[in-house]
Amino acid sequence: MSRRRDDPAVRGWLAVDKPPGPTSHDVVARVRRALGLRRVGHAGTLDPLASGLLVCLAGNATRLVPWLHLWPKTYVGTIVLGAESPTDDAEGLPGPPPEPVPLPPAPVLAAAARRLTGEILQRPPAYSAKKLGGERAHRLARQGFAPDLAPVPVTIHRLRLCPAGRPGRLHFAARVSSGTYLRALARDLGRLLGTGAYLEALRRTAIGPLRVEDGLPLEELPEERGKGRALLRPVEELPLPFPDARLAPEAARRFLAGNPVEAASPPAGTAEDAPLRVLDPSGRVLGIGLAGEGGRIRPRTVFPPA
Repeated sequence: MSRRRDDPAVRGWLAVDKPPGPTSHDVVARVRRALGLRRVGHAGTLDPLASGLLVCLAGNATRLVPWLHLWPKTYVGTIVLGAESPTDDAEGLPGPPPEPVPLPPAPVLAAAARRLTGEILQRPPAYSAKKLGGERAHRLARQGFAPDLAPVPVTIHRLRLCPAGRPGRLHFAARVSSGTYLRALARDLGRLLGTGAYLEALRRTAIGPLRVEDGLPLEELPEERGKGRALLRPVEELPLPFPDARLAPEAARRFLAGNPVEAASPPAGTAEDAPLRVLDPSGRVLGIGLAGEGGRIRPRTVFPPA
C-alpha cells in the first residue's frame, strides 16, 4: 500500500504553547494530525517537564529549522538547592524531594550568576540526546552506564536569579544560545554554590522574536486530521532577521535550480556570506541565499517549487 504524500504546495509554521507532560515528539505528532501532513519538525526540543514555546514547521518550511537555531531562547523557571538529580531535574529524583537548604546571600548568588554568564563550556546532562559512540547518552544512562560527555561551548546572554519565596528555591530568567541545557545550568549553579541543585520547573517564553503569548495552546489543536490547516502561518510571516533580496522571474527560476544569481534589488551594505531572504517578484519566499560580490547570491536553502 502506498504512503500518502504531502501536498508540496502546503508549507508554513505554527507556534504552540506546550504544557508540561508531553514530549516534543508528542506535540509534533499532534500537529501532524491537525495539519494532515507527515512532514513536520520543530525548532528546539523541550523536555517533558518543561512548558512553553515550541515552533513547528511544516512541509518544505522544515528546511528553515537550522536558521531558527541561530536565534537565542528565553526561559524562566525554578531551581532547588540542596541536592543533585541524575537527570539534573526533578523528574530524576530517586525518592522524595530532599530538605531545602538556606539560600546563599545575594552577593554570593550574583557572583555565581556572573560566572555562568557569557561564553562558557557546558557539559550536557547524562540523560540527553547527545551521542557517545553512536549511542544516545540517555539510553546508556538507563542501562547503568555513566556517559562521559565532552563539554560544548554555549552562550548565556543573560542570567538573573532571585529568591522564589519558598525554602531553598530560586526563580531564574535566562536568555541562552541554542544547544544550552537549562538542567545543566541548574546543576552547575549548585556546584558553584556548594549546595547541589536541580531544575524544578521550566518554561520557554521566547525563541528570537517569537513569543509564547502568540502560541496556540496544545489542547486547542483540532483532533480530526487536517482540520487545523487553516492555523498554519505562511513562511512569509516568519520574522527571519535577514535582509530581503528580490529576484526577477528568470533569476528566481535559476535560484530554485540551485544556481548563483544576481538580485534585481540587492540589499545595500550586506557583508559577504551574510544570509538573505530571497523572494520572487510576487514576494513569495524562495529560500535563503548567501550574499556575494556585485549583488550575486548563492543558494543555501531552497524551497522546491510546488
